[in-house]
Amino acid sequence: MTARKDRNESQESTDAGVADSSWEVESLFHFIVNASHFEKSLDFYTTLGFRVLRDNRDIIWPPEVAENFGMPVAQGRGALLALGEGELHTRIDLIEWLEPRWEDAAASLPPESRVPRVIALRTRNVRAAYRDLKARGIEFIREPREANPSLGVESVACCLDPDGLVVELIEYMPGRLGSRIDDLPSRLS
Repeated sequence: MTARKDRNESQESTDAGVADSSWEVESLFHFIVNASHFEKSLDFYTTLGFRVLRDNRDIIWPPEVAENFGMPVAQGRGALLALGEGELHTRIDLIEWLEPRWEDAAASLPPESRVPRVIALRTRNVRAAYRDLKARGIEFIREPREANPSLGVESVACCLDPDGLVVELIEYMPGRLGSRIDDLPSRLS
């Protein structure tokens, strides 16, 4: 009787607009990175240090994939890639869309006029990463930034994936979880 009463009270509180506390988002599982040429993009991301967890390039997707995304049809070639170890490591789902074909509308604009799409990767020793990746053919926007103690940033270098996605390699000073913003001007002042 008590279990039924608890379920009924839980349902009543949900119906009354009170949040149901029986669920929570645990972590970011993955995000999709669109690729116009799967193999080129796979090579780029594995050069950055991602490893292939699951190679889906030859799998025919079931109808549920399209239904989940609210699409009439969805087919692609892809791979689930990861950085780090453990179940909460960073993952991307690299996909070359076959149906429908992915068209990057910004590609027709000059690079300086595009709003960038960015992935930021916390990186140990950005300057060494820059030298190594540049030597292996990765295209960078500019050389690594010098340290900026007022922001808590040791260095930043941004490279481009084969489709122009900006991959920001960022190194924070010891003890920093992110950039300091206290001394930056505000639009409100």
